[in-house]
Amino acid sequence: MDKLKAISNTFNSLTGRSGRHNRALRDTTELLAEIQRFYSNYNLPAESPNFKSLLGKIGYAKFDLTNLTYHIRPMVKTAKDIAGIKVSPIMEQILNELEDFRRALINPALRKANLRRVISELHESVSSLQNKLSEIEYK
Repeated sequence: MDKLKAISNTFNSLTGRSGRHNRALRDTTELLAEIQRFYSNYNLPAESPNFKSLLGKIGYAKFDLTNLTYHIRPMVKTAKDIAGIKVSPIMEQILNELEDFRRALINPALRKANLRRVISELHESVSSLQNKLSEIEYK
């Protein structure tokens, strides 16, 4: 069995599959760190987000959310290279939630009704992805 695994690892290394896996895993982890920095910059913990900090810097928050969606959009396709779990659907979900978050900040009518829900859903999706990624190893 060890010989089969060694042959498989060699084949994956020669074809570049291991490199694509490692790159996609690294990029996804860096993206999650970016989202965590966004949470800390605007004081948005999962339990009780402080909207005062977010609404005080709403222009910067919209710009940061646009930047995050710009970075995550190509990651949806790249995440397919991560072996072991299906990460792309979760990445697509996070992308949609980031866009909903940005829309809620842009539209004052949506802001009060949807902001708490959108932040909560985003926290759940990010923590779900982090839990799944913690099970995956670099090859």
